[in-house]
Amino acid sequence: MIEEELRRKIGDFRELGIPAYVPRAGEVHLVDRMVSTIVGARRAGKSFRALQVGAELIRSGELRTHEQICPIDFDNPILSVMKATELKTIESTFLQVTPEAGLTTPLVFIFDELHKIEGWEQYVVDLSRNASWRVVVTGSSSRLLRDEIATELRGKAVSSVVYPLSFSEFLTFHGVDSGARSTKNQSDIRRLFETYLKWGGYPALVGQPDRTKEALLREYFDTMILKDVIQRYDVSKPSQCIELYHYLLSIIGKPHTLQSAHGLLKQRGHATSRDAVRDYVRWAKDSWLLFTVPIQTDSPKQQDRNYKKVYCVDWGLAVHNSTVWDGSYSRALENLVYVELLRRYPRVRYYLTRAKRQEVDFLVSDNHAKPVLAIQVCTDPRIDETLRRELEPLFATARFFGTERNLILTLNHEARYEQEGVTVHAIPAWKWLLDG
Repeated sequence: MIEEELRRKIGDFRELGIPAYVPRAGEVHLVDRMVSTIVGARRAGKSFRALQVGAELIRSGELRTHEQICPIDFDNPILSVMKATELKTIESTFLQVTPEAGLTTPLVFIFDELHKIEGWEQYVVDLSRNASWRVVVTGSSSRLLRDEIATELRGKAVSSVVYPLSFSEFLTFHGVDSGARSTKNQSDIRRLFETYLKWGGYPALVGQPDRTKEALLREYFDTMILKDVIQRYDVSKPSQCIELYHYLLSIIGKPHTLQSAHGLLKQRGHATSRDAVRDYVRWAKDSWLLFTVPIQTDSPKQQDRNYKKVYCVDWGLAVHNSTVWDGSYSRALENLVYVELLRRYPRVRYYLTRAKRQEVDFLVSDNHAKPVLAIQVCTDPRIDETLRRELEPLFATARFFGTERNLILTLNHEARYEQEGVTVHAIPAWKWLLDG
C-alpha cells in the first residue's frame, strides 16, 4: 500500500508539474552532502518555498525537468504511519518509475512534515550523502532548527526559516511594486499596509473576502492546536491548553509569567500545575504558534526573575482568535514589528532601563551580541505624555548601550528628536518595513 501511494504521489506531481507560485524572498541554503531544512508555522508557505527551490534549480540548469523532483507529503493517512525502516521505499520507488535516473543523476527529494516519522533523521542523512542529490525537509516543528536539532543531524543539516509574508512580499502578492514611490504607488502601499496590519501575512488570505479571511484564521488556529500540540504531545487536558492559548493571544506585547498564566487557569476552574503550564507554552513555541521574548541581560537568573513578552507568529492570527480585543491595532503593530525583526536579526529582546525600569519594546543585537538598534512601537506619539513615555527610555537606552539607531515606529507620524547627542527618528512602520 505504501509503494502504491508513493507511485500515486509521484505520478500526480509529474502530470501537474510545479504549481504556479509567487516567488518568496529569502534564501534556502543548499549545501552538498547536507540536509536542507525549511521550518516555520503551518500554512506559512514552506511547501511552496521548497517547490520554488526545485524551480530555481531547473532555471539554473542543475535539473533538466521537474521529473527529477520527488515531493512527498507525510501529512497523509497512509504515509504518516510509515516506520523509519520503510523510508528507503521512497528512494527505490522513485528510481523504479524514473528508469533513466541513477545514482549520479541530479535529483531533489522534498519531504514535507517528515518529522512525524519517529527516527527519520538517519534516513535523510544517508540520502544526502549522495553528492548528486539534494534533500529538502520542511516542517512546523522548531526542533528542525539548529538550536534544537536532533543529535543525528548535528553538522549534517542547514536550516532556513519561512515566516508568513513580509510586507514587501505582501505587496508583490498584490501586484504592487514596493520600490516605486509615485503618489499613486504610495497610496496603494498605505492602503495595503492597513490590510496587512488588520489581517496578517498568511499567503492564502490574499485576495479573499473578509469573511473568508476570518474563517481561515480561525481554522489555522484550531488546526495548529489540534495537530501541532494536542495530537503531537498527547495532551491529556486539551480544554485548559486551548484556554491558555486564547489567553496568551489576548496579551500579545504584554508581560507574561508562568505564575500569572497558572493563576488564570486556576481562577477559571482548571486543576493544573505550573509544570503543565510551562509545557503548554513550550509546545506552542515548538509549533511556531507563539514566541516569548526575555529581557536584555547577560544573566540567566535575571531573565528568569523578569517577565517575558508574548508574540504570535502572525498578528492577524492573534487578533482574530483572541477572546479579548479592544478594537485597536496598537499591539498588532508591535507584533508585526517583532516578526520582521526576527527575519533580520539574530537576537531580539526587550529592555528595562536601570534607573526607572521603563520599558523599551525591542533592543536588537548583532552577531557579536552588541546592541545596535532600540525600537519603540507607538501608533501615534503626538500626545505630549505619550511622546515623553516613548522617548525617555529610548534616550536612556541609547546612552547606556551606544546604539546608533533609535526608532519610534508609528502608523503615519514622522519626526526627528534629539537629546544630548542622541537622535531618535519616528518613522511610519510601512516605510521601515520596506526601507529597513
